[in-house]
Amino acid sequence: MKDRRREQLEELIKESVLKKKIYLVFIAGLALAGVSLTLHLFLGNFKSVTGVTATLILWILALMALGGFGVALYDLRREFTEEIKKYLVETAAEDMFDSFDYKPLSGFDIDELDEADLMFMRYSNTGSDDMMTGEYNDVQFRRADININTGSNSLESQFYGTWTIYTFLKPFAADLQVTSREMAKHSRVNRTFFTRKSEKRHLFETGDPEFDELFTCSGQDEQEAMTLLTPIVRKRLVRLYQDTGLPMIVGWKDRKLHYITGNALAPYGYKLRADMDLDAMVEETSEKLLLIRRVIDDLIMSRSIFSEYALEQYRETGDMQNEEGYRRQ
Repeated sequence: MKDRRREQLEELIKESVLKKKIYLVFIAGLALAGVSLTLHLFLGNFKSVTGVTATLILWILALMALGGFGVALYDLRREFTEEIKKYLVETAAEDMFDSFDYKPLSGFDIDELDEADLMFMRYSNTGSDDMMTGEYNDVQFRRADININTGSNSLESQFYGTWTIYTFLKPFAADLQVTSREMAKHSRVNRTFFTRKSEKRHLFETGDPEFDELFTCSGQDEQEAMTLLTPIVRKRLVRLYQDTGLPMIVGWKDRKLHYITGNALAPYGYKLRADMDLDAMVEETSEKLLLIRRVIDDLIMSRSIFSEYALEQYRETGDMQNEEGYRRQ
């Protein structure tokens, strides 16, 4: 038997689709009326000032009504998208995390993201929503969708994706940023002459050909960076990038790990359709949320498997694709 939440959502879909059809009928009728009034005004009836005035008034009223129905249709889709996302996320996240909370209308403060100094961004056309907070294997996280204007008004300057901030247990003093090659245009890899010395990162290579081919590294302290980018961590970053096929930026800063990637829920919302495959949509959402857990597992952040002495003391115990984790040495 379907659960009550699923039944309520299916009922909402039916009602929303019906409202959409009604709105579209009225919009089409008003558009036709506007065309008729315009033709009437310009093709023929200029016999009296009263007739022209009445025609113009009706034309203005039709446009106002048309705009009103357009706004109503926009609000309907926005509210529908919010309800759909709540259902998908809450259903997909069930039993996935130790704790979890979702607020679709909340997001990151843009000032916080800008201060992380990982991406170029302009405040115009920049926003965040779909905030998720929780904990998994002793690691706390905040994850939200982001729409960032990275510096110009062109479509190419817009980045739609997700930004996740994790607590990171290993102490470190300097900043480190790892950027997949296609994200270099969005990231703050390069530093200018005017950047303060305490904030400046320089480019460096790890000496790992496979890793350096895929990623650009920049940091304040190369020696400390290599205590984070151990051979195992580099392998896992390569595998994460190849498995997901997603561009990404990983940044270690202020005892936090930032993971930025193109994994947004629905940056353009959901279209109102009667034939939505909710099971497939839940499965797709589950894959997006599982990425939160995978970053924790792959980058060795869990307290239960984390060594504060040196990441090099970990070793793999079998095939990496079938491994159960790392054991404390």
